[in-house]
Amino acid sequence: MAKVKRPDIQGIRGLAIASVLGFHLKEAQFPAGFVGVDIFFVLSGYLMSSILARERTIDTTVLFTFYTRRFKRIVPLYSLLLIVLFLLVPLLLLAKDVAKFLTDVVWAAAFATNIHSVVEKTDYFAELFDSNVLTHTWSLGVEIQYYLVVPFLVNLQRLLGERLTLSYLIVLLTASFSFQCWSSPNVSFNALPSRVWQFLAGGIAHEVKEWSIEDERL
Repeated sequence: MAKVKRPDIQGIRGLAIASVLGFHLKEAQFPAGFVGVDIFFVLSGYLMSSILARERTIDTTVLFTFYTRRFKRIVPLYSLLLIVLFLLVPLLLLAKDVAKFLTDVVWAAAFATNIHSVVEKTDYFAELFDSNVLTHTWSLGVEIQYYLVVPFLVNLQRLLGERLTLSYLIVLLTASFSFQCWSSPNVSFNALPSRVWQFLAGGIAHEVKEWSIEDERL
């Protein structure tokens, strides 16, 4: 899996980061800045599809390489962040809030903050403005959970064959989008099934790009 950097994608990613930062720092000026997270999910779907599409088969060796690279890119810095917060934040909290924070750390370490939010039925925006320093890790949880399933989605796509690829992706996207629309606000915001359609939108964009390239060659 060769590592390829795309200036256009890096630029979109930069705009998404600026959008999210603007929302957190100046909500009044950037009221829709949280959409930057949705953009990240679409970009991730595009990139994961492009990475896995280069592999003839997705066997255990490919999966090992895929997950090892994700691990090296994410886990070291993320672990350092959690350790620093684990050591410092309890010193700044009231005693009654320490236990909740430690519970949040455990869920965050398992890349499951979003699942915790679903279980506890917490409001992301209420938590955000309640100075919960781990609230933001929900999106990383969604991302990691998608990494776990995307190779198998791609394998199923290949089993169906090229002629059914677009139909397969659209059916999955529609099911996920419908789930998001009909779920409670908490589940709609946090749960992976509610967000899969955004990753798939990126995957479809990649497939359309590949088809257009093939058409140009004909």
